[in-house]
Amino acid sequence: MNEFDIKDFQYTLPPIDVTPQIAGINEINRSMQESMYAIQSAREEREAEELRRHNELVATIKEAGENGAAIVIGDNANGIQIQQNSSHSSQQMTITSGLDYDQVLKVLSEIKEYFDYPKFHETFGCNTENVKAVVDSTIDAVKKKEDEGLIKKSLRILKDLAVGAAGSLIASGILALLGTLPIG
Repeated sequence: MNEFDIKDFQYTLPPIDVTPQIAGINEINRSMQESMYAIQSAREEREAEELRRHNELVATIKEAGENGAAIVIGDNANGIQIQQNSSHSSQQMTITSGLDYDQVLKVLSEIKEYFDYPKFHETFGCNTENVKAVVDSTIDAVKKKEDEGLIKKSLRILKDLAVGAAGSLIASGILALLGTLPIG
């Protein structure tokens, strides 16, 4: 019986062409990156459009109020009473609930303090300026004791922006502060 020496044994593997697999992996990665970019872009566009519509609505309602010629009802309307062209009639309505402007101002001031934290920009990314603008304009509206409905709508938009940045301590803090307000 002949002895077999492993040193004498040589075997060469045929070359394997992995180019198609690499190309497939690269295509999957490219497709995933495009999908993530499309999702982020759509989200940014939606948030920008929502903020634009909000600002447009606020401006329209303010203008209508100044002209005294419009009635706007919307967004969780309650406590509404309308009487028109009714001779010798009267109405009485007692509403005990209302927006606590001082509490809202306190909460918004606390939220504004987050602006100074380095993680604030990281938390909200491209929406950082939107959040700051909503907070600042809402603080102005509260100081002027403007329409409660508009202030509550601004607070809900701020809440939505914070929900969109979920997972951050800053966003969680903002959500907790907003949770102390009756914004619906």
